[in-house]
Amino acid sequence: MKKSIFLFTISALSIATSMARDISEKRHLVGFNAGFSMNTMGLQKNSTYDNSKNTIKPGGVFGVNYEYRAPKVFGLEIGVNYANRGTQQRLIDDALNRRSFYRLNFHSIELPVTMKFYVGKKKVFNFNVGGFASYAVNVQQRTKVDFKNDALTDIDDKENNFLGKHNDKDINGNRPFRAYDAGVTAGFEFVSKSGFGVGAKVQQGFIDFTNSKFIVPLDNKKIFHTNAIVYALFKI
Repeated sequence: MKKSIFLFTISALSIATSMARDISEKRHLVGFNAGFSMNTMGLQKNSTYDNSKNTIKPGGVFGVNYEYRAPKVFGLEIGVNYANRGTQQRLIDDALNRRSFYRLNFHSIELPVTMKFYVGKKKVFNFNVGGFASYAVNVQQRTKVDFKNDALTDIDDKENNFLGKHNDKDINGNRPFRAYDAGVTAGFEFVSKSGFGVGAKVQQGFIDFTNSKFIVPLDNKKIFHTNAIVYALFKI
C-alpha cells in the first residue's frame, strides 16, 4: 500500500512538473501534431454527370516538426507529415441506391515550411503562413454502392497502390492522376506555455490533380487540392 502511494505521488509530481514547465523562453522546439482534415478537391468540378456530386472527403494528418522561435514574436517551423488527402463523389440515384460513393485516398508525405507571428500579451496565439510540397506514396481507389433492392448485390470495390500499377498507364506511359503537389497554407494556433495547443489551417494546392496528357481526359478543368485541417499539438 505504501509503495503504491509512493509511486502515485512520484507520478503526480512528474505530471505536475511537466505541466508547469514554461517553453515561452525556449528558442529551439520539437513538436508533434495530429488532427483531422476535410478535403474538398473534386474529381469532376461542376460535373456534367447528373448522378454524381462532389462531397467532403475526411482524412487524417500527423507528424513531427522543429520550430526556431525568435524572442516571443516570430517562429520558423519545418516538418514532416503524413496526410490522407484526396477526393470523394457521392453517387446519387434515389431509385436505385442508398449511401454510395467513389473515393480516392492520397496517402501522402508532406513537407511544410511555416512562418509564425505571435500576438497578444502572453504570446500564446500565433497566425501563420507558409508553403508545402507533398508526394503520394500510395493512392487507394474505392467504389461503394449500397442498393435499395435486396435482390442486387452491393458493390464495395477497393484497389490499392492505384498509381503504382502498370495497367493504370495509357499507351504513352502517362497516368490519370498526379502524385505530387505544392501550395500554400494559412492558419492560427494556440500554444500554452506548457507546450500543449490546438490549431487550424487551410491548404491550397497549385498543381492540377488530373493529368491532361492522359489519353482519356477525366475532366477539361483544372482540379486542385483544397484542405481544411484541425489539429492538436505538443511542443518540447
